Amino acid sequence: MKKLLLLIICVLIIVSLSSCGFLRRNDQNIYEQIPTDYPYTDMTTPPLTIQAETVNVNVRPAEWESVEWEPYSNQYFTLVIPKGWTVEWNGDATQLGWVAKNQEGNVGLSNLDHDYVYKDPSGTSLTQNGISIEDATVEKYFAKKYEDTTDYFTVNNSCVPDNKDMLQSIRPNTPIKDYQSLYCTFKENGAEGEGIYSAVVMDSQDVIVSGINYGMWEIDCIFTQWTPLGDLVNWSPILNQIAQSFTYTDYYIQEWKSVLNTDSNPGSSSVNDTDPVMEAFEERSKSDTIIQEKRSDMIGEYERVYDNDSGEIYRAYNGFLDDLGSDQTRFSPITDDQYLQGYTGWIDK
Repeated sequence: MKKLLLLIICVLIIVSLSSCGFLRRNDQNIYEQIPTDYPYTDMTTPPLTIQAETVNVNVRPAEWESVEWEPYSNQYFTLVIPKGWTVEWNGDATQLGWVAKNQEGNVGLSNLDHDYVYKDPSGTSLTQNGISIEDATVEKYFAKKYEDTTDYFTVNNSCVPDNKDMLQSIRPNTPIKDYQSLYCTFKENGAEGEGIYSAVVMDSQDVIVSGINYGMWEIDCIFTQWTPLGDLVNWSPILNQIAQSFTYTDYYIQEWKSVLNTDSNPGSSSVNDTDPVMEAFEERSKSDTIIQEKRSDMIGEYERVYDNDSGEIYRAYNGFLDDLGSDQTRFSPITDDQYLQGYTGWIDK
């Protein structure tokens, strides 16, 4: 009887202690005392601690993210360009043109202060490399200029830059026929590209000789910048910084004064202010930009991903997220709006 009472008491004590959280059952099915500072509310199953996951990937930084700058100069102008880029130029104070580009030539910008094209195709007989456009438009000028070097040259969007009135005030007696900033896509040497093409077409007189119009349109402030398709959003800050660094030398200024027989200064080149000409690119609809960026990824066999740890966007090889598996949380697909932000590098296998 005493043994039965003791057994009942033991059971009651065990139940009481268990309900108060002072005992727990161990792996051998034996109750043991739990320290009073035990931190868990569920005494039978302590919570599982998952350590932070480490995902090792091979990230290749994009060229535009690690630019080293170096100065460039000649007798007419100075620039600051990325290290390894080249500058080509020709002309003098009467007509000056230059191109700055990377080693591959697929990223760059150019500026030509003015050009002339014939109004009548018959007028080109006077010049070996002359071109003509009957319609005085910026679109016709660039289409003609690149028709022999590109498989296609398509204007996707255009706008009239907001500094038109300022340019007109410089030459109030010569009306501006057309001023446009064009966002274009093209294919050249088998590679697709995109860029901004801007120019001003000035009015001019006809010159009729024997029934042929030898008059010429004057094209001013000719500015272009180009990149591989899908990369203009990434390269724009670099290209704009190059353009804004452009400065005429004292030698050019003195020659310019001599040519025009004036004491005035030429001022800064129109290339210094790239905001107006970039409007065509910035005014593209978001949906068009997103579609084009996705198309560029598809052609290159990439998938764009967001690094949740660093906040960076990368172009990863197709299947990257599948290879990581569904358990990882560091990388995720980007949203449509994130296609507008460009990317900072590639993830290779």
